[in-house]
Amino acid sequence: MAVPLLDEEFRLWAEWIGEELGHRWGPERREILRTRLEPRRAALGLESFDALLFHLRFHPEREAERARLVPHLTNNESYFCRERGSLEVIRDEVLPELAGRLGAGGQARLLSAACAAGEEAYTLSILARESGFTGPGTLRVTGMDVDPAALDKAQAGVYGTHAFRGTDPGWRDRWFDPRGEEAWEVKPEVRAPVRFLPGNLVRDGWWNGLPPQHLVLCRNVMIYFDEAAVLKAAQGLWEALAPGGYLFLGHAESLRHVPVPFELQRRPGALFYRRPEEDA
Repeated sequence: MAVPLLDEEFRLWAEWIGEELGHRWGPERREILRTRLEPRRAALGLESFDALLFHLRFHPEREAERARLVPHLTNNESYFCRERGSLEVIRDEVLPELAGRLGAGGQARLLSAACAAGEEAYTLSILARESGFTGPGTLRVTGMDVDPAALDKAQAGVYGTHAFRGTDPGWRDRWFDPRGEEAWEVKPEVRAPVRFLPGNLVRDGWWNGLPPQHLVLCRNVMIYFDEAAVLKAAQGLWEALAPGGYLFLGHAESLRHVPVPFELQRRPGALFYRRPEEDA
């Protein structure tokens, strides 16, 4: 029998999700939230969504339960070579500029924030290889996500046909090895400079432990954030970037009203931001 998500339960869940993930859940998405929470409520045999929230907050295994629930609350839709306008700017302008600035032996550090199942991080690795970052230690790509299940998939590096809908077969065959029917695995040379880490864009200090990044992609995640979470994320991205570093958001995202002093750059088919050089 279906269990309703009561008014007060919805309010409390929306608050918890906002605090934990930064996501905005308006009343129009109440039934979507109920259907996403229902599998865990039913699996635990709890009588209400209030009881599920109590379990999530106070049970001794609450961290494990959070890890199981987060995939139901996040949107991990991604694929290789998504939003080609931005990738062309990265390939044609950003990576050559970095190569010149870093010089021989310098390491380019690239971050895919909210990397989902890793398609974007591996896309960055491929773009960098195509741009000449092939020597030992010349490239470090980091994929970061709040969803541990997505990170497991990213680490595995095996993808089905759906992940390649933005590419042609020749590109796929160059950078991936076939694994059974309708599955391909990232080649070792693409995987080698890539690592995956847990991280939450609305948590203080998520950038600690990362060296300053030259390029950050944080695409199609802040569209789900409330105003406070957007500001929090933007401040963290500023801290994560090296002076002169590049930030690419999704095409529907903007920092126009965020009081963080990024410089907006415009190119045909793409907008991006830069953290100014320290002496600018």
